[in-house]
Amino acid sequence: MAVTATPPTVRPETVPSRAGAAAVTTALVLLVAALAVVDITQGTAAVGPAEVLKALTGRADPGDASVVIASRLPRMAAGLLVGAALGVAGLALQAVSRNVLASPDTLAVNAGSYFALGAVAVTGLSLPLIASSAVAFAGGLGAAAVVLGLSGLGAGTVRLVLAGTALALGLTAVTEGLLLLFPEETEGLYQWNQGSIAQNGFDGVLQMLPVVVIGLAGLFLVARRVDALALGDDTARGLGVPVRATRVTAVVLATLLSAAAVTLAGPIGFVG
Repeated sequence: MAVTATPPTVRPETVPSRAGAAAVTTALVLLVAALAVVDITQGTAAVGPAEVLKALTGRADPGDASVVIASRLPRMAAGLLVGAALGVAGLALQAVSRNVLASPDTLAVNAGSYFALGAVAVTGLSLPLIASSAVAFAGGLGAAAVVLGLSGLGAGTVRLVLAGTALALGLTAVTEGLLLLFPEETEGLYQWNQGSIAQNGFDGVLQMLPVVVIGLAGLFLVARRVDALALGDDTARGLGVPVRATRVTAVVLATLLSAAAVTLAGPIGFVG
């Protein structure tokens, strides 16, 4: 009696190799570095690549060096910092809500921060940057909590987007009303609302850098737990993941990153 050997089952490659992931990461890092170099050669002042190179090597005229060191390098640093903060914040919010449209702007985090800063501005208080970041954090966290509470974590995309959009429009309308009623107290807030990474020196970047580092480090520490949420709440609990605590931690840290970005560059959206 002949016995026919069954050929081994060949499993398709469904997970990218580590080498492929490393190659993609390296390409993205090189792309960001190239764009950062291009960025410091751009601006309204007549300071081109040659003058930038001289400024970086200490051979430029004082005026050209001032443009590069005090304006363009801080702008580049702010762009990298804000991009990283909003990108990771958006990723975290998408993971905990299991919704690809979740981001700081669709969850009304930016609108909440804007409203909180506007409410403080009408009182005439002049806050330092760190204090402004704390106010923005409180406003953004409150808005995110309301949106997630109304929509339900893990609910449908339409419900989340509708709740976030409705609250964002409402908060923005109230804030714009405050700007119209108190034009002197809120002077400059409207321009800030348009969003800009332009900086005057490194002071703002250096003050927000520790806040962003804390938020990024915290999210990296809970990254495995957040990934487990994609398997469903019951499965995540079976793996020993505290579902509610993980969600709250991720939302708080994502809001912290968003608040830092909003404080530094205004409520820039569509990055998450």
